[in-house]
Amino acid sequence: MSENLNSEDNIKFLKKENTFLYLLCLITGLLTGVIVSLYRYLLHWADVLRKTYLTMDQLHDPVFLLKAWILFMICGVVVAIISKKLPTIAGSGIPQVKAIILRQLTYHKWFTELLGKFIGGLLGIGSGLSLGREGPSVQLGSYLGFGINRIFKTNYIEKKYLVTSGASAGLAAAFGAPLAGAIFSLEELHKYFSAKLLICTLLASAASDFVGRRIFGIAPAFTFKVTYPMTISPYFQFALFIIFGIIIAIFGKLFTLTLLKTQDCFKNCTLHKYIKIGSVMTLSFILCFILPDVTGGGHALVEDLVHTKTTFIFLAVLFIVKLLFTTLSYSTGFPGGIFLPMLVLGAILGKMYALILINFLHVGPEFIPHYMVLGMAGYFVAVVRAPITGVILILEMTGTFEHLLALTTVGVIAYFVTEILKLEPVYDILYKRMDKDIKIEEEDDTSKTVILVPVASESYLDGKKLSEVIWPEGVLVVGIQKDGIEIIPNGSTEIEPGNRLVILMSEKNAILLNEILYEMGTNTEKIS
Repeated sequence: MSENLNSEDNIKFLKKENTFLYLLCLITGLLTGVIVSLYRYLLHWADVLRKTYLTMDQLHDPVFLLKAWILFMICGVVVAIISKKLPTIAGSGIPQVKAIILRQLTYHKWFTELLGKFIGGLLGIGSGLSLGREGPSVQLGSYLGFGINRIFKTNYIEKKYLVTSGASAGLAAAFGAPLAGAIFSLEELHKYFSAKLLICTLLASAASDFVGRRIFGIAPAFTFKVTYPMTISPYFQFALFIIFGIIIAIFGKLFTLTLLKTQDCFKNCTLHKYIKIGSVMTLSFILCFILPDVTGGGHALVEDLVHTKTTFIFLAVLFIVKLLFTTLSYSTGFPGGIFLPMLVLGAILGKMYALILINFLHVGPEFIPHYMVLGMAGYFVAVVRAPITGVILILEMTGTFEHLLALTTVGVIAYFVTEILKLEPVYDILYKRMDKDIKIEEEDDTSKTVILVPVASESYLDGKKLSEVIWPEGVLVVGIQKDGIEIIPNGSTEIEPGNRLVILMSEKNAILLNEILYEMGTNTEKIS
């Protein structure tokens, strides 16, 4: 396949004109907009049907209850079978996209897997499991980018751009936030920024958002009105932001630890797989009646919390149940993400904090939506460790820059505290725990390829001369790109932040070493 071009072809690609690549990214965005908008539409109606028919009024009808429970069981079994046949569709999908970019995974049957992700997510989330549509939307877009790569027979470097563009378009369509979709892929998936990558992701995100808004008429994920409260001193407000950021960070670590512990317990439980699946589906069935707010992703819950009067105790119970049910739902391996449930948990914490301020400081009710959006951004930053995405996402959803200082303050404090707590980004942890499917023995060790390695500030490579770096065996740095210019380096050339290293190696080594080299260039932790 042309994806496996030789080193000379890859180097020519790095210097060639990008119009055709941009066109393919635009097509990827348009197709992703159609698929994800349809996905959102069907999940919305699944949520409506669940809340219409599974009500307390139906508890007196045992025949109906039995039929509904059997339907839940069937959905669980079907999704479990699909997930077993197509293992790449399991879970959120964001770790899988990262694995594709790092050559640790491939979509062997991309179109079949796309259908599996779509149907599996629809059945799982539609059955009330506390999972989000955003992670699956990211992976649906990546499937389409991968498919465009296969159809037009582009090479590996172009495949990375197309997969990333599809992922950006998926998140943009899921939230109605094109800028956040683009930034998320750069900040979380690649962890570096480049002009070409930014253009590709923005084109795809804008196209996807256009399809969702103009053709399907889908509104942004949250539409409630938020105003910046001006009734207390801005200096005192700033102090409240700092306190809230610290609280959010601590609860962010609680989320990650609970998620990992629940996954381990579910995996190590000796019960038969389908008994465990049946138990989770039965719990979802019960919660649909007694506490429907915690079922599904939680879009409606956030909207309701803005206007509905609730007690602090009820919110605490809601937070605990939503947290546990989310981690348990994710542990099943069903197609569904934790992106939206994270935002919902942050919104609950924000309202709890606002209620404390209202009771003790006697401030107005406008503090509730204000701290809910701060809670969503802060909790996302604490768990995902992507502060720019968190801030931009909320700015796009609220449609105002009034909250920029507050969002930035809470996000920065949450990021700083989680760094002190030594909390890894949740998607990095999930990536490390997922199964990879690389097959080294199938690669030809004589075939050469070129990869690009970005260099981030304070990474292992930052500030070192090429001769000072302990390189893995079998790699050769043949070029350094900076500000659109490529130079041929020598041993005394100093590596700077923002550089992209052009590295020549065998196809076999590219699979073995791509992730290691990427960590050397982007990881700010000490590498042994």
